[in-house]
Amino acid sequence: MSSTPKPGGPPDPASQGGPARVQQGSLRPPSGASPEANASPGLLALLKLEAEARDAGTFDELQFLVASETRKLTRSRQVFVFGRVRTGDLQIKVISGLPAVDRSAPLVQAIEGIVAKLRQDQDLAKAREFDINAYGGTHSEFTSGYPFSALVWLPFLDRQRAVIGGMLLAREQPWSESDIVVGRRLSETFAHALRELSGQPPLYRSFLPGRRTAALALLLSGALLFLPVSMTTLAPFEIGPENGFVVAAPIEGIIEDIAVEPSASVVDGQTLVRMTDTMLKNRLGIAEREVQVADARLKTSTQMAFADAKGRHELGLAMSEVELKTAERDYARDMLARSVVRAPKSGIAVFSDKKQLIGRPVAIGERIMEIADPSHVEALVDVPVGDAIVLKAGARVKLFLDAEPLKPRDAVIRAADYQARVRPGNLVSFRVVAGIQDGEAPLRLGARGTAQLYGDKVSLGFYMFRRPLTVLRQWTGL
Repeated sequence: MSSTPKPGGPPDPASQGGPARVQQGSLRPPSGASPEANASPGLLALLKLEAEARDAGTFDELQFLVASETRKLTRSRQVFVFGRVRTGDLQIKVISGLPAVDRSAPLVQAIEGIVAKLRQDQDLAKAREFDINAYGGTHSEFTSGYPFSALVWLPFLDRQRAVIGGMLLAREQPWSESDIVVGRRLSETFAHALRELSGQPPLYRSFLPGRRTAALALLLSGALLFLPVSMTTLAPFEIGPENGFVVAAPIEGIIEDIAVEPSASVVDGQTLVRMTDTMLKNRLGIAEREVQVADARLKTSTQMAFADAKGRHELGLAMSEVELKTAERDYARDMLARSVVRAPKSGIAVFSDKKQLIGRPVAIGERIMEIADPSHVEALVDVPVGDAIVLKAGARVKLFLDAEPLKPRDAVIRAADYQARVRPGNLVSFRVVAGIQDGEAPLRLGARGTAQLYGDKVSLGFYMFRRPLTVLRQWTGL
């Protein structure tokens, strides 16, 4: 409170607009008071939000901050935060009160349609206040029932005044000038934070080479293109048995039982498969009875041969019939014996699933399983047609197992197909057989991985640009 000057005395410097003398310590707040005590709660909340926006470390953190805190300061009921995608369109990134954005939701589609139509009619670089029904468009049925009809668009601009995002505020009551002013202030703050997060680090340009260094690097790179390297290709492989014995169906019929489990050890002569033998048993029984009948006829003919010439003639026919029926009985007995398949040697029974084999009809010679020696294995590599290179017997191969990716095994190509075949999974590939060379413990049957096969020497440029050159030749026909 200023003092009134005395009549006739010197004028007060403060009342004449001149510099006032302030006593030392006169600008300090009263004892016990803080600078924040004189500020309004709304101003403090605005300053706090601006500080938090500057401290945001990621785009997601900043967008969630915009959605949650803007609603409090502007008295909005719902806030939609937009961001620019690669196509240049604006998409909703965050919605206040929702943990995630469902792009198929009617609300998201309607709000994005409104902003897209607003972009066609007006400049999104300026703040716009409008009613939702004015831009409902194809989503008018949804927007007519949306409770927050008063909308205001607040853009996020970069340094070139281009729109990089924005926020759409919604509530029931029309917007006051004070709320729009606060919203503009926040949009400028958020835009500045977005620019800082998307900017390149200042040390980026310091690593750019000069012209002389770039020319030298270009010449060195051109020289390296003629460096000879081995042509290689990658292909999947599986560890299979070496010289495994294929157990095939000896007769035509139905598999009744599998006597061993997959990957079980078997010994020579052990029962592996039982085929349905009902018809075979019946056929053997009938054949044995026919042999008995033929023997009885032979005895009768023998007795008649001593007294009658006709009996001697019937004796020859009876002997032939006995031989025929005996052969049929032996054949039926042999077929019945073949209904039980036994292991031809000791090893491991290799097949996929026991349940898939039981009850399945098989033809003669159809593969059922394989007997393998686990100590003698080889790599079966399937090289896709698109990755095929010239491979010769004795070429080097590296096997990278899925279970041991950092411990490659050395192998040598033994044979390679000249004709591609369709493998499981409809993969047309060439089968390459590689023998494992290292003396470590043998690999487990069925183990899979990736094989690196080495071919002839080529230039590094051809090695790097082989695929692009192939595609270019297919397109141009040269």
